[in-house]
Amino acid sequence: MIKNILGCDFKYEDDKMYRKLKTKWNCCNDREGNKDGYIKLTIDKKKYALHRLIYKYHNDDWDITYSNDNLIDHIDIDPSNNKIENLRLVNKSQNNRNKNKKKNSSSKYKGVYLSKSIKKKPWCASISIDGKLKHLGYFDNEEEAAEVYKKKYDEIMNN
Repeated sequence: MIKNILGCDFKYEDDKMYRKLKTKWNCCNDREGNKDGYIKLTIDKKKYALHRLIYKYHNDDWDITYSNDNLIDHIDIDPSNNKIENLRLVNKSQNNRNKNKKKNSSSKYKGVYLSKSIKKKPWCASISIDGKLKHLGYFDNEEEAAEVYKKKYDEIMNN
């Protein structure tokens, strides 16, 4: 099905977005992403992220205007995976939460770190909610801390 978005004709087939330029359909997904991996398209001298255009294609009533309460998140954290099943509407806090763990972390799990000052239960879990760090507790091992983090993460992301 062909849809007009921002004055351009698009179609979405086989998990890819195509844009009509003059008489030819060009695959938008084949373009190279920017340094962060996001593919951008220029429409009327303004740049739009491909994942936002794909979300708009599937959600006619959604306002494509960028705001902190109107972000499109890649569920699997891969900016090159623009399948509609991998995209969801989130706010800035939720979007910031859905990132890979920090490279210099003391734990192999996101949201978990080793507390050097607490000897009895050295593993700590915490999560950021609306820009504020929420302490989730101290634990005997990092797997237990990771389970608590994951449960809280799922609760927040699904609300």
